[in-house]
Amino acid sequence: MITHEVLVNRSCALSENPFWDTDAQRFLWTDITGGAIWSHDASTDTTTKIYDGPNVGGFTQEADGSLLLFRTSDVVKMAADGSFNEVAQFSEEGDSRFNDVIADPRGRVFAGTVGNEPTSGGVYRYDPDGSVRRVITGTGCSNGMAFTANRTKFYWTCSTRKQIYVYDYDEASGDISNGRLWYQADEEEGITDGLTIDLDDNIWSARWDGYRVRKHDAQDGHVLDEIKFPVAKVSSVVFGGVDFDTMYLTTAGGDGEESLDGAIFTLQVPSVKGRPEFRSRLTG
Repeated sequence: MITHEVLVNRSCALSENPFWDTDAQRFLWTDITGGAIWSHDASTDTTTKIYDGPNVGGFTQEADGSLLLFRTSDVVKMAADGSFNEVAQFSEEGDSRFNDVIADPRGRVFAGTVGNEPTSGGVYRYDPDGSVRRVITGTGCSNGMAFTANRTKFYWTCSTRKQIYVYDYDEASGDISNGRLWYQADEEEGITDGLTIDLDDNIWSARWDGYRVRKHDAQDGHVLDEIKFPVAKVSSVVFGGVDFDTMYLTTAGGDGEESLDGAIFTLQVPSVKGRPEFRSRLTG
């Protein structure tokens, strides 16, 4: 039987963007509304707040190991010593903040936003040459993304419509095309939120207000399995650990009280592993 454990319970209101740092063997996540990024060191079992400032909707890790923070109104590089360097300003009519980001194999970053209305919001592609372009429009609340192992498909989540889409992806240019609906969630299972992909290209998608994470078949998106949790707002999931055989899940809804809402969970699924996230290369 698959059992989950509580790794850290900070009772965060909105934990998101789970990330495994292979260099430091630590697990990172952002508490968006708390304006914090937390780090849990696997070797010492200690948790440290490494960032305190404007809200971070998502982050990637740069090639040099620094973190690239996508904040409410800017993108900044945070070095290991805690110093900051601005990379870009952000201000788009209809967008309130960033929400979930991912680096691609060439160091670009696809960054989603939360729109002020269901028909606003988008996904932006930040390229190493400094250019920025909007690649998906009218997203509402943009969410989890992933690339297949052969780097020809790109998955993207629309939480507003409870859907997951798949696009054709060209690694050389970074272009995505031919977007089509891959999975439509129903009312009972909750809202499609953050996701990750395993070595077999199956998608693991968290369910906000759904008490679960679901495993979807790589080919047609049908549900292969699900794991339930004691909290409603399961916000995202990533693989980590030395062999990438541990799943780390962020949750939300905490209010600082003694409850599991907003805690970080871990679990292992037999014979299932993930792979490292790509590094961004926006700062040289």
